[in-house]
Amino acid sequence: MRPILAITLAAMAALGTGLSSATFADATTYGETASALRCLLDKGQNGCGAVFVGNASRAARFWVGQNPNRDVELGALVSSGYARTETGDNVYISRFFHGRTADLYEVKFKHSIKTFYFAHPEADGKIHDLLVRGGSADPADERRDMFVQGPG
Repeated sequence: MRPILAITLAAMAALGTGLSSATFADATTYGETASALRCLLDKGQNGCGAVFVGNASRAARFWVGQNPNRDVELGALVSSGYARTETGDNVYISRFFHGRTADLYEVKFKHSIKTFYFAHPEADGKIHDLLVRGGSADPADERRDMFVQGPG
């Protein structure tokens, strides 16, 4: 990250102002899933929410559009970043994504941390599976969540 950008983001965070798209994961590195994350965190502006279909459209509904309750509950966006790519070898991915590859992003808000799981886009360019769970992208948090949710 360029020093001036880092200083600007730190100053914005300290002042409690909203963070710009510059804090989102680098879309050129992770492609469509980073763009999908940006779409959700930007509240689906410019109709980008149409990329979510099927199961993903239900999960995206909470994030697309204005939702004052969501904004108060989560607080301001603090940071977001790519965590890793998981395959069907991961029990969590196997259960919720039927073994398809997913990119994970950890997003920190003032009052909460969320992990976003995006299945890679299908041939139609749409994202068919999306999962957002509370907690960090740490695999230990994932195992705790599986323990609470049960095996299947």
